Amino acid sequence: MKIAQRWRVLAALSLARVGIGYQFQTVAATAPLLSGSLGFDSAQIGWLVGLYLLPGIAFALPGGMLGARFGDKRVALIGLALMIAGGLGFAMAGDILAASVARATMGIGAVVLSVLLVKMVTDWFAGKELVLAMSILINTWPVGIGLALLTQGALAQGVSWQAAYVATAALAALGMASVYFGYRPAPAAPAAQKVDLRGLARHEWILLGATSLTWTLYNAAYVLIVAFLPLYFVHTGMSLVSAGGITALNTILLIVSVQVGGFLVQRFGHADALVYCSLAAWLLATIGIMTTPLPLPWIVAAGLVGGLPAGVLISLPGEILRAQSRATGMGVFYTVFYVGMAIAPPVAGAIAVYTESGAAPIWLAVACAATCAGAFAVARRLQKAAAVRKY
Repeated sequence: MKIAQRWRVLAALSLARVGIGYQFQTVAATAPLLSGSLGFDSAQIGWLVGLYLLPGIAFALPGGMLGARFGDKRVALIGLALMIAGGLGFAMAGDILAASVARATMGIGAVVLSVLLVKMVTDWFAGKELVLAMSILINTWPVGIGLALLTQGALAQGVSWQAAYVATAALAALGMASVYFGYRPAPAAPAAQKVDLRGLARHEWILLGATSLTWTLYNAAYVLIVAFLPLYFVHTGMSLVSAGGITALNTILLIVSVQVGGFLVQRFGHADALVYCSLAAWLLATIGIMTTPLPLPWIVAAGLVGGLPAGVLISLPGEILRAQSRATGMGVFYTVFYVGMAIAPPVAGAIAVYTESGAAPIWLAVACAATCAGAFAVARRLQKAAAVRKY
């Protein structure tokens, strides 16, 4: 019965998290209509896309601490309520200021929800099928984006661009019902408590630094590939449609590989070997995309191996944080993540302009993947040291 309860909770939380990816993609899906109806230019569209993630720098840590103080479920529901309000607010926006306020509102809600969902799943699966559960949870982000790609453009064109944003609010409302009725705290989860950063032990700070850097570098590599690979292909003479299609194929395969990685670790173990081998294969396949005349086989290979280590890497904080410091620690973990996500794309873009090379951002992604392997090795070494002595 307890095992069944864990998976029911995971299903409820995963449904809520699908709404984050779905809502994130809406600006990109409706960009032509926003430009036509509201007069938004490319810079304003880009601003609105990034604004969904930008609040993570300021709100990831407070979100985790508020969850520890007032209860994870209560604060997660508030995050979903902000996503609903932001979606409806954007549907009523008539200028860039109103759209920005609405986008920031939904982004704040998504950040708070992201931090707490990882913590809530860790509470239920710590010491059990944590890697498998985390691979399922984090896969909801690309699943939500894929669902948006399939529905939002047609909805915006067939009904109105406002309808796409109302749909994001509706999905968030469904997620709210799922969390409200489907989640209860894990038996071993700590009760609500007053917390601050002093609640983190010294060894937890050190381990959080290494694990958050590992996760950030991994995601930076993925984001740079997704963001700049189509542009690279266009520079090599490929059509825009073909460039987008081949990049989408890579993303679809990566979704599959994230889940495969979780099952492999659950079935056979050897998590560290999986991380090192898959990162090395991903790195080599990405190099092959840029250095061979036929990129398609390498695109397929990169997609099949790129997601394999994701479940292991996102599980690292759950392995090193105590139950009573888990909420605050997840806030620290995600703060570093959001800072990295805010820095990586503009740095890559600047390097591309400076070098006048469409391949430069992809080479930066390769460097991030290689550095991720090194950061993971450091994290594991520190984790083993912490197991035998206190810092």
